Amino acid sequence: MIRALVLILLLASLGWWLEREHQAGRFQRVDELFLDFLVANARDRFATAAPQASPSVVWVKMRNASKAEYAGWPPRPLDWQMVLKGLQPFDPAVLVIPETLMWGKPPPEFVREAAEALVPFPSTILGVEAQLAASPDAPAFMGGLEDSLPRFQKAQGDIAAVPPLGALIAAPDDLLRRQAELGVAVTRNAEDVMLLPYALQESGNLRPSVLTQALARITQTPYATHRLLLGPGAGAYLSNGAFVPLTTAGEFAVDAKQTVPEVDALNLMSDGLADALSAQDKANLSGGKVIVIGTDDAGLVQAHAQALAQILAMPRLKLLPSYAQWLIWSAAVLAGFWLVFRVPKEKALLRGLLFIFAALVVCFLAFQSNLIWSPPTMPAALIAASALFARIAGRRQV
Repeated sequence: MIRALVLILLLASLGWWLEREHQAGRFQRVDELFLDFLVANARDRFATAAPQASPSVVWVKMRNASKAEYAGWPPRPLDWQMVLKGLQPFDPAVLVIPETLMWGKPPPEFVREAAEALVPFPSTILGVEAQLAASPDAPAFMGGLEDSLPRFQKAQGDIAAVPPLGALIAAPDDLLRRQAELGVAVTRNAEDVMLLPYALQESGNLRPSVLTQALARITQTPYATHRLLLGPGAGAYLSNGAFVPLTTAGEFAVDAKQTVPEVDALNLMSDGLADALSAQDKANLSGGKVIVIGTDDAGLVQAHAQALAQILAMPRLKLLPSYAQWLIWSAAVLAGFWLVFRVPKEKALLRGLLFIFAALVVCFLAFQSNLIWSPPTMPAALIAASALFARIAGRRQV
């Protein structure tokens, strides 16, 4: 009876302390290392075939072949205002404009009206044109945008491998910038594959790209919890179980075969005089979609649309709900009681280690089969404490 009370007090105190430490993030690194190991062994699960693109991404295309229909080319502020006004009734979740909306100084007419057309959208990401540096040691020219671009706060691995930012060439017009978030817009080709940097290195900081900013908004991931892993098994962990597999340098390889629903931007510019949108266009735009807007002059806009469609189609990690984790912790406590009251003290440590190993194997198999993730620190610590207590105060072998 005394042993039972002491064990209950010990495990309760340990569980309370571990939970506080876990909430403070002090044991989080242990769980993250095990999760990185599991993800590395299941990495092929995140590869998605081109026909399986997420239908929640739509490319509103400003076609080069139709440039005579626009006020100018590249499209002028008046064109953007009309397209944005045409999108407002569809209430997209996130608006992504990788191309830099800058028309020089002094700004032309309708820039203010285009900026006002952005106000109704809950989240807008604008691209900042940039170029990469030849050397990672060269200081980057930020053009006064140091405070406009967030920094990654959680990054592990070889940061030196990340593409270095050389200079920000052009930023969106200041009036547009006030209604949106900024991301670095740059692509890189390697071995016939288009790469979109997930982060860029700048004076020891890691700055997000347009792709990163869009995903952070889509998954509602603040940069305080946005974790970037570099090197072997590289990837980005976001909220709600989202994971983005990356190259060792922290770049995303775009599937060139990825298909994305397209809507001709001209069909949004009727200004209420006529409904030029087809039923299919309306279906594509409805339902809180991620809308990528831009021209088809270069591959920048298309690459972002394809990348987002590819990533959002990938499976997500399934974190067990709180009640399920409590059940696992309860099972660990029951295992601890069994070690103390049923196992001879001479065998308690070995049995405890076998319990922990079996729990890790179950965790591994659950992740491999269904991407189910449960942090192992708490149950492993409870079993280890019980095994130590059993070794000291357990029953003797008869």
